[in-house]
Amino acid sequence: MKRILLPILLFVAVLGTSCVSQHGVDKNYAAFRPDVVRLNMTMDDYQYLGDVTIEAEYKTYLGIFRQILTINGEPYTTRTYRKTQIAFNRPVRLGVLEKALYKVVDTYPEANYLLPTSSTDVVEHMTAGRIHKCRMTVKVYAVKNGLKH
Repeated sequence: MKRILLPILLFVAVLGTSCVSQHGVDKNYAAFRPDVVRLNMTMDDYQYLGDVTIEAEYKTYLGIFRQILTINGEPYTTRTYRKTQIAFNRPVRLGVLEKALYKVVDTYPEANYLLPTSSTDVVEHMTAGRIHKCRMTVKVYAVKNGLKH
């Protein structure tokens, strides 16, 4: 009887102490910061730098397997490649073109605002697969110096 009673008492003790140890922490820094911060900028506050066209070519087999052939006109190797992540203000489906975004950063390192303007995907059908040729044009802007308050 003692062998059964002891584990049950230990279980009840552990269960009781786990419920007691819950706590919450509230921190309020409202006195140090405003509730809403707004930065009003228009296109007059930006300087147009230029357009960049990025491109990728890849094959898909049976709709599942993908083999990337070229990125920005250069042969793609899985051992050495560059990948750049840029946060757009709206969801942009890049897919393989995400590996080609480095061209935008290399061409205009001072860029602050990117606007994808057009995207094309030319598909060539072949037996049990497809060849995709994707292109996207991105307009590049930078914040002008000497903004007025």
